[in-house]
Amino acid sequence: MYCIVVTIVALAYIFWDVNYFLRVAFTIGIGRLFHKKCGINDSTTIYGFCTTQDVDIFLRHMNNARYVRELDFARFHFYDRTGIYTNIKAVDGHALQGASSIRYRRTIPIFSPYKVETKLVYWEDKTLFIEQKFITLNDGFVRAIVLSRQNLLNVDAAALFKGIPGADQKPECPEEIKHWLQSIEVSSAKLRKKD
Repeated sequence: MYCIVVTIVALAYIFWDVNYFLRVAFTIGIGRLFHKKCGINDSTTIYGFCTTQDVDIFLRHMNNARYVRELDFARFHFYDRTGIYTNIKAVDGHALQGASSIRYRRTIPIFSPYKVETKLVYWEDKTLFIEQKFITLNDGFVRAIVLSRQNLLNVDAAALFKGIPGADQKPECPEEIKHWLQSIEVSSAKLRKKD
């Protein structure tokens, strides 16, 4: 019996990123137990700690791939706490990462606690724009700031926000998102010419 369990666990780790799914479940579980529900215009916060599994080859600070991984956990937490996740599931919809832009301002040193703040800053009919910030707890410095575009499939923003507080107050499109969308369009036009 012991050999079967070890084999199943080993195969799970070989074929799936088990720690990723455990962390998603942990983050959402902690959110449901200890964090209140919030409105669409509120920020949510998750906490992390830069460990030896997060560092780059110099063993001094968080590597770039870990930032992106942490963004997933923070975004899933935001979706769950606002009710977006429930509304997406109700209509068998999806929210897929369409683009992201990360500005690294300073590294997160090894063994440093930090938080990731997530806020929905703008939306269109089939797109959500999310801003996320990595902030170290010891000094309150914003170490990295991220803009991401989430493309909605099988659901539009009106259905997605149904019953969520604050959805009636659509914000103005921030200037940096306007410029970012222009740069994405230029890039897309270049790629279309090559096809």
